[in-house]
Amino acid sequence: MRLLNLITLLTIIALFFACGNNENKENNDTNKNTENQKPKEEPRPKINEELTALSQIMAGAEVTYKTPLTDSITKSVQGKQHFKEFNDGFNKLDKERLSKMREWSKTELSDFNAGGKTLFYPFSGPDILIAYEFFPNCDNYLMFGLEKDGNLPNLNKLPNNYLGGLRTALRDLFTRGYFITSHMGGLWGQGVLPFLNIFLVRTGNEIIDAKRFYVDESGKPVLMNLEDPNAKIDPKAPKDNRVKGVMVEFLNKNRKKSQKVYYIGGDVSDRAMKGNNSVVKFIQGFSDKVTFIKSASYILHNSDFAVFRNLILNETSAVLQDDTGVRYSVYQENGWSVKMYGNYDFPVADFGRYTYQSDVAKIYKEDKSIPKLNFTYGYHWKTDKSSVFVARKGNGEKQVAKDEKETPKKDEKETTKGDKVKEKK
Repeated sequence: MRLLNLITLLTIIALFFACGNNENKENNDTNKNTENQKPKEEPRPKINEELTALSQIMAGAEVTYKTPLTDSITKSVQGKQHFKEFNDGFNKLDKERLSKMREWSKTELSDFNAGGKTLFYPFSGPDILIAYEFFPNCDNYLMFGLEKDGNLPNLNKLPNNYLGGLRTALRDLFTRGYFITSHMGGLWGQGVLPFLNIFLVRTGNEIIDAKRFYVDESGKPVLMNLEDPNAKIDPKAPKDNRVKGVMVEFLNKNRKKSQKVYYIGGDVSDRAMKGNNSVVKFIQGFSDKVTFIKSASYILHNSDFAVFRNLILNETSAVLQDDTGVRYSVYQENGWSVKMYGNYDFPVADFGRYTYQSDVAKIYKEDKSIPKLNFTYGYHWKTDKSSVFVARKGNGEKQVAKDEKETPKKDEKETTKGDKVKEKK
């Protein structure tokens, strides 16, 4: 009897340990399966060290990928002068404007900067700098201007006084906070691309790639190598009318995901858009868009730019602009909410009387609660009269801006004159 009880006890103990081992095995298998199911972390994109080094030298920034060639350039007399003068100008701009813009953006544009958005920046010229300071977290930046897209120099064969020409081209930006195309000198013939790269590295980014692209009939950007900017997409075609541009992919040191800026140079008036709908489709192809407008020569006050004005109203959910963007009355007519900042003054003398918005002036005069700005923005760079609007879409219905009836015919010549000096960024 005792023997039987002992056998029974040993059997129970054996079963207990067997179950425990099976349970541990199952738990281990489950843990392995769970680990296998975890999404693999995407590796950081590979940096183009040569493009980044070139851009850093042009920007007077610390070169992170040094070679004997980069050392010879940075240690030369011309290189030392470029780094000193460029940094003097840029640091002054950062202290007076950029640093204050960054802080203002954190509080006033937090919903714009949640990440994953696309920034639509019409009439931008090469100004990715200010756009990035206000909107650092967008996946894509869509920029448009009259300037050609351009090309990059060869690091092995930098033209004589190339670095000095860069400083000349950027002089107005350092002083005023925007470009004046006619002041940018002969180097402006290099186009927008060098300046995109300069500003991207100055805002803490490294360059992954730079490509030329064209927009196909569906609005999709088709990437190509940089090479000759005048090369035809289809060598057999007698004339190539497809829209072209440049794309720069870059990576911020604090991010794991890359960002892209697309620049298209050319006429975007209604007349030009009527003959080519690919630009509209290109813009529509990007989701979750917000708009940025600065120093835009009051182009969107003009009835000849209804296509781009309606793209802003229909395709974007919010806008940061000065008074050179969409008129306040248009936002009102279409049910948008507008928050105003700064001060309002009569537009600078380069532009016609039609650009003055009496309804805006009245609001600024009567509403003493409008928040002030501690930085200048746009054409009123010498004074504290910069006005900034943050507009957010209201009911989400399709918006169609009415033609600007306030534009008097006698100011049409002034409008044309203003267009000639546009792209002041």
